Amino acid sequence: MRSLFLALSVVAAVTGLPDVEVVRKEPTCSNFPFFRQTNSVAGPFTIFADSTGTDIDGNRASYTTISDASVAAAWLGIAARSDVAVPLIQCQVFGSAEMLAISLNGQYQPMSVTEYFYPEYNGLVLVKNVPRGAPIEPHWHYYPNGTRMAGTFLGWNNSTTWAYLLDTNSNKYRIRLLTDSAQQLYDGEFTGFVRVGDPSLSD
Repeated sequence: MRSLFLALSVVAAVTGLPDVEVVRKEPTCSNFPFFRQTNSVAGPFTIFADSTGTDIDGNRASYTTISDASVAAAWLGIAARSDVAVPLIQCQVFGSAEMLAISLNGQYQPMSVTEYFYPEYNGLVLVKNVPRGAPIEPHWHYYPNGTRMAGTFLGWNNSTTWAYLLDTNSNKYRIRLLTDSAQQLYDGEFTGFVRVGDPSLSD
């Protein structure tokens, strides 16, 4: 994964997504789909590709383990195929924070977006980060006419545009959060949103 990222070359600016206003929601489990007030857990649900303009829209997320335990236990990607089994994901409490978590080896482990610590991993979603990155926050999208776009979209600090790149070793699309509109794409990347819930449901 490290060599894959570093070998990329910058080729283009971010383009092609629906024109929407991004509204950040508080990162609490009640703002994620399928919230259960009885135990303050939202889910289980899936994370899936949205608005990429490709045939992977609706494909769901899974993880690939990382050999370097000083970075994280795994990285999250979108499956290249739609018919693969994927792990359960939910929002739950970890200490004083409410975070997205993925079932890894029978236990739910927190996920976050890498920032600052490892430049070659910046913007990726890692599982059980060391150290922990930025929280993955829920957002809503609104079209210029005020109509809300169906779904809850993942991002951080009002940024919800992700760059997708196929990792042929895992047959998953690595997703990288673009936290600055001036950020450029690397060779082979394309943009899209990342949505949480159920691909078969409109919201």
